[in-house]
Amino acid sequence: MRKNSFAIAGGAFGDEGKGKVVDFLASSLVEKYKEIAAYRYNGGANAGHTVIFKGDKIILHHVPSGALIPKSLSILGKGMVLHPADLVYEIKCIQNFSKGTLPGKIIIDEMATLTLDTHRAYETTLKKWQTGSAGSTGRGIAPAYADILLRHPVRVRDLAAKNWKRALSEHFDLYRAHTKGLGEKIERTRVVSLAGKPTMVGETVVGTKKEFLQKLGRARRALLPFIKDSLPTLEQLWARTETPFIFEGAQGIGLDPRWGVYPDVTASDVAFSGIHSSTEGVVNPKDINVRALTYKATYTSSLGVRKLPTVMDEDLAKRIREDAAEFGATTGRPRDIFHLDIPSLSFFSKVSGATHFILTHLDIAYPEEPIKVCMLYQKDGKEVSYRPDQEFLSKVKPVYMSLPAWNGAEIKNSTNTRLPRELKRFLLFFSWALDIVPFMGTTGPERNSVIALASI
Repeated sequence: MRKNSFAIAGGAFGDEGKGKVVDFLASSLVEKYKEIAAYRYNGGANAGHTVIFKGDKIILHHVPSGALIPKSLSILGKGMVLHPADLVYEIKCIQNFSKGTLPGKIIIDEMATLTLDTHRAYETTLKKWQTGSAGSTGRGIAPAYADILLRHPVRVRDLAAKNWKRALSEHFDLYRAHTKGLGEKIERTRVVSLAGKPTMVGETVVGTKKEFLQKLGRARRALLPFIKDSLPTLEQLWARTETPFIFEGAQGIGLDPRWGVYPDVTASDVAFSGIHSSTEGVVNPKDINVRALTYKATYTSSLGVRKLPTVMDEDLAKRIREDAAEFGATTGRPRDIFHLDIPSLSFFSKVSGATHFILTHLDIAYPEEPIKVCMLYQKDGKEVSYRPDQEFLSKVKPVYMSLPAWNGAEIKNSTNTRLPRELKRFLLFFSWALDIVPFMGTTGPERNSVIALASI
């Protein structure tokens, strides 16, 4: 095990509060050490990691949450897909959030793959032909990852090259042909953009090849100072065990294409195994000291078209949605709310190789509302295990038990480890059910609203 190493991923279906956890962890570690490293290993602008500090809110899509911390080095890894214009916009947002400066250093790995307006146009057009991408964010994530499998990705190093226009022109021609074959004109196709209000989601058109290259050229000039081969830096930092290293994942294990509710899944390696491939074998996830999955303490949320067996009564779901601001950080869409589902959560814990868990939203608990927990599935009167397939999950019946709740309002924004008796018992139950141990919990949206649970 490499000391001072942490990996944080979503333990359910995304939006569990990973960004706030990474931001707090980084801010705590930087007080004790000269430097910290934060590494994002998967996904792209389909992520939305929200951080609130002293009342100011920022939503990060590409950049690790550790980038908000002085003396930090943030690496956007090879396993990511990056949208140049959105990334430029996001870096400017960080500068504005931090009073005009970048708190730490940012490196964009030259081997990361680009996801472009062409990918978004193709994905938008494809939705009219089939339903597999019905729950997508429209960020062109799946087409960009598909390019890797089809052996014609456009990487960050292609954008940084002197002859960048050649590779990007060929890419545009290919996707113009793809879209034309589906009956649409790529130049006129409307695609989403981060530079919009009020939810940071706007729209633009792909435009002609000339306009497409002009927009890329502007983004290219802004990003060139950040682009480099990150592998030597990664090797040095990983060997320097006194430097804390945090790996941040996007989405949740329930969206992983192998382990999630197929077909409403993402295209990247969400599990900790994504660290191995993104770092080109430099970091074996088994060597990371703390591999923590993040869960919402008393319920689960989901954004997409998946249908889960533990759907919650709408009155309670609405109360939770309003109290916990359960709206997509990237899309602004209201999230579906479900009861805790031990068959799925324990499955995600097992396949990910987690060692610890983090419980967020500990303040979303109501003493008059027992916490309803699905303990097992039944199908045709027999107990069955979780399977990562929507058709299967649509046919199972959840069997519940109820646990006493604590008063979440009494611990909101608390940092006191003297916890209500009901919460202590709940932690023991959760640890037993998932066979991993607690690491920390959050009691509110602010950076410091955190309780250390490792010693509870």
